[in-house]
Amino acid sequence: MTTKTATTKTPGRSRPQPGWIRILIPAILVLVWLGVTAVGGQTFGKVGEVTTNDQTTFLPADAESTRALELGEGFSDDDSIPATLIGEPASGEVDEQALGELEALVGQINELDGVDRSLPPQISEDGEAFQVLVLMEEAAVEDGAVAELRGLVDAELSAQEWTTHVTGPAALSDDFANAFAGIDGLLLLVAVITVFVILVVVYRSVLLPFLVLLSSIAALSSAITVIFQLAKMEWITLNGQAQGILSILVIGAATDYSLLLVARYREELLARENRFDALWIAWRRSTPAILASGGTVAAALLCLLFSDLNSNRALGPVASTGIVFAMLATLTFLPAMLALFGRPVFWPKVPHAPRPAVEQAQALNPDLQTRRTKHTSRRRTLWAVVAEKVRARPRVIWLVVTGLLLVASVGVLDLKAEGVPQSEQVLGQTDAKDGQSMLQEHFDAGTGAPANVFVPAEELAERSRSSRPATASARSTRWPRPALRPRVSRTPTRWTATTSSRSR
Repeated sequence: MTTKTATTKTPGRSRPQPGWIRILIPAILVLVWLGVTAVGGQTFGKVGEVTTNDQTTFLPADAESTRALELGEGFSDDDSIPATLIGEPASGEVDEQALGELEALVGQINELDGVDRSLPPQISEDGEAFQVLVLMEEAAVEDGAVAELRGLVDAELSAQEWTTHVTGPAALSDDFANAFAGIDGLLLLVAVITVFVILVVVYRSVLLPFLVLLSSIAALSSAITVIFQLAKMEWITLNGQAQGILSILVIGAATDYSLLLVARYREELLARENRFDALWIAWRRSTPAILASGGTVAAALLCLLFSDLNSNRALGPVASTGIVFAMLATLTFLPAMLALFGRPVFWPKVPHAPRPAVEQAQALNPDLQTRRTKHTSRRRTLWAVVAEKVRARPRVIWLVVTGLLLVASVGVLDLKAEGVPQSEQVLGQTDAKDGQSMLQEHFDAGTGAPANVFVPAEELAERSRSSRPATASARSTRWPRPALRPRVSRTPTRWTATTSSRSR
């Protein structure tokens, strides 16, 4: 008669795997992620090739200005952006001699690379300032033509005799480019330092914060590699704003998910002697929460595709891609590094499971367990004390907290959602912003940025036939600014008139 012995499985313990497999798989994952990080680091230097800060990327898709910019592409082969040179003479008045210097300067400006043409100098009504409208190629503005224009003006008009500024859409676009230039490196540096300090305080470990940050940077590098290819194929639009937000979002999300996984891992190390079993259980229990959190955020960000603002539409897929790679790095790269380094990543406070001898002694001596429990109860943390206070008087706590939140939100009543002027979107003082102030002081609003008016040819012809007397009288009207008279060009299907914008 054969006797069968029943075997019991320890709950939570998986089937043991060979030691070399437990080392080989994490090593392969670490090498793959390090390779992706190296490729992504090189991509950071090329991402400017697919980044655009064009005005249409920050306008609503169905706005009249956006449609006008799209229509304007069919009327001209060049993409000209106006820049406005404005200045005041030290004498306080633009006389004949000063006007001669300005006309000579205009001739030199027309010879600059990237300048399509410039209009003659225009004197303000008070005679104390001048402005010159310079039409520049869009590609030249991106390559630094505005700086060359400023250099020429400073060289020809002495600072002791003139106060000059270069402003207008081209100069403001140059300010945007300078503001976004290097923003990734600065934001990434600030984010890494901030997260590192937080991780040191939370983990009180030397090595673990570096592993978490390395995982976050790997997620960012892989995300920027994919985004670069998508933007290169013109599947998405990448601007400086989305690029800057991506760095902060990926670093923050990857660190957040890592906190959850590492906390679970530490708990399991306190209960299990085998670190691989502890890591597997921590990974298995953390994965659903990480996927649920990241999936919710990614889906919410994709809702930005339904936004009317082009900048929001561009941010949606870019940020969602970053969240996806933050989850992947946290669930693959970080566990692989934890498996290779083992318990020493928590040094100097390394978590250890209770030894069998200690457990046996506690079982045989109940007084020892009682003293251990009393000693542990005296070591209450700050958050345990806070939890006890909240549990004791929950109604008072939520009433006080609600009242504080309401008081803090009073400022929302003064929110002015009329938008921010383009000149105020860059912090600090710039030459373009100073020029805008001088322009508003001496000229009508909008004179430095001519407006393009698009009218159907049939409608314009019909109105011309029905209002010929009015047209005749309009021709006899004296224009206060001859240099900015409307220029009308005809195509088989459209009429376009360029006029100066005036304040209403």
